Amino acid sequence: MNMHDRWSCRGAVSSWLRWGSLLALLLVGLGGVPDVESTSDETAPWGPSSAHAQSASGVPNITEVFKNQKSAIVAVKAKTGGASGRSSMNPFFRRRPNIPRVGQGTGFVIDPSGYILTNHHVVQEADEITVSLPNGDSYEAELVGSDQKFDIALLKVEADEPLESIEFGSSEETEVGQWVVAIGNPFGLNYSVTTGIVSAKGRTIGHSPYDNFIQTDASIKPGNSGGPLFKLDGEVVGVNSAIIKGGQGIGFAVPIDMVKNILPQLKEKGYVERGYIGARLQPLNEELASTFDVSTNYGVLIAGVEEDGPADEAGLTKGDIVTKFDGERVRRVQELMFAVAEVSPGESATMTVRRNGEMEQFELTLAARSKDRRAERSSGGSKEKTSAPDLGVKVVPLDRQLAQRLRAKPGEGVVVREIDSGAPASQILKRGDIIKQIGDTTITSPQAFRRALTSHESGDVVRIRLQRSGQMMFVAVPLQ
Repeated sequence: MNMHDRWSCRGAVSSWLRWGSLLALLLVGLGGVPDVESTSDETAPWGPSSAHAQSASGVPNITEVFKNQKSAIVAVKAKTGGASGRSSMNPFFRRRPNIPRVGQGTGFVIDPSGYILTNHHVVQEADEITVSLPNGDSYEAELVGSDQKFDIALLKVEADEPLESIEFGSSEETEVGQWVVAIGNPFGLNYSVTTGIVSAKGRTIGHSPYDNFIQTDASIKPGNSGGPLFKLDGEVVGVNSAIIKGGQGIGFAVPIDMVKNILPQLKEKGYVERGYIGARLQPLNEELASTFDVSTNYGVLIAGVEEDGPADEAGLTKGDIVTKFDGERVRRVQELMFAVAEVSPGESATMTVRRNGEMEQFELTLAARSKDRRAERSSGGSKEKTSAPDLGVKVVPLDRQLAQRLRAKPGEGVVVREIDSGAPASQILKRGDIIKQIGDTTITSPQAFRRALTSHESGDVVRIRLQRSGQMMFVAVPLQ
């Protein structure tokens, strides 16, 4: 590479960084695009074990981790046609209709037969996926299945010989403060190694109702998406997925235990089907709890039920406070969401609730979440009508007069005019807020606002970027 080419590359990277710094939260792949599957018997080996990488002095031996695991880490490229003009989850791509895009991320081999894990957003909507091995060999990859809610995708390549693979560890047993190592391809710089510690566990960042991220200060950059987060013994405990811009040393990985739970479904069906009770759930904050004469986080409040849904048919109603699900104590919305998701549609579960000061127990038969049902229909299932999700707010265009009053630019967002007092958004949004982005979709009109909501479902928690009193911020709001 000559000096001119080197400076051109540096200029390109600098441009990406300047553009990306405007975003507070982003998924860290350089690509975006479709639905992936993975799999394996949990009892089956998922790659070779490695010795503990700890030197005699107690300083982490990162070199050993890299040497032992490098051969199982791959570069993933996803080529996407731009004719549809659809927005990618990846903010590093400017929208250029009719121009093909090539996104880049990382993956790792989990089975010698060629199964590879990466992020859903790396290969979402991809027309062509290419996997490159450390030895320089490249293969076209099949998208076996994917899950947007966990941001996990499973690929399959037909290699000439068995591949080196990685061994799964336990994210549950991984402790805060423990050393971890991230290996990936940030900005196309293949096999970059960074290290840090587990900063926190169970983080919620507004990606989906099932957020349970591992937070780490190991440096994660665009292009690391889908790469492994290792313990020092070489076992993978997470899949690197997201970062917070403006917060150096704040990265997030999907816990590997969550990934292991969905692998069989991804391999067999290509998507994940989760249990669904058809109820809008709300946390019991201090103010709400006092009105029910219970303590904060005593349980999970049912704010509403879907007509003819599992909760409705079982006799549950708004105002019930769920304290147990299948005998397990639940105090937070996320705990209940995970418990419900682990029950297969069609199976029964018991729910203990507090109603009018008395404890009652109900048995209900779970259904599939609406997006799962849509996935089933694409495979020949019967059509089923689902209601559109709602924020519980009325918005108006950001015209020139409103823009001048709110110190904003016309057409760059919509203005919240009314908020349903019973909606979860009433505790988060305010009249006069300018909604600029829902998830990864830029909002320019009330029509765009409504279209953005249709890609979600009732009960989802959506990430909203808004302007309030001249200040930009992110909020997470449950849909009703």
